[in-house]
Amino acid sequence: MGTSIYLSQTSKMRSASKKAKAKIVHAHSITSFCIAFEFDNGEIKRIDFLPVFQKYVKGENLKYLTPSLFKKFKLEDDRIFWGKNEDIAFSITSLLEKHKAPADILYII
Repeated sequence: MGTSIYLSQTSKMRSASKKAKAKIVHAHSITSFCIAFEFDNGEIKRIDFLPVFQKYVKGENLKYLTPSLFKKFKLEDDRIFWGKNEDIAFSITSLLEKHKAPADILYII
């Protein structure tokens, strides 16, 4: 008389089959405004920040367009930023996925 309910295990299988997100293990400046990111899977990706900086960075933060200050970037989790107070910050993932200026810029003070 009773009906049996069986839960599908497909959702667990799908989530287990998703690729693990690669983490950045090292980053270094290649040219004046180009940075190479090395991931834990051995992959290396390069981002030219000059177009992004020219489009979004204004006012006092234009000082980071000088190569000496640009090279003083910091990485934290999946973000790259410049300045003690994170004056300019971008999500590296969004920059890599779109190969252009991100729609989700974290913040520019």
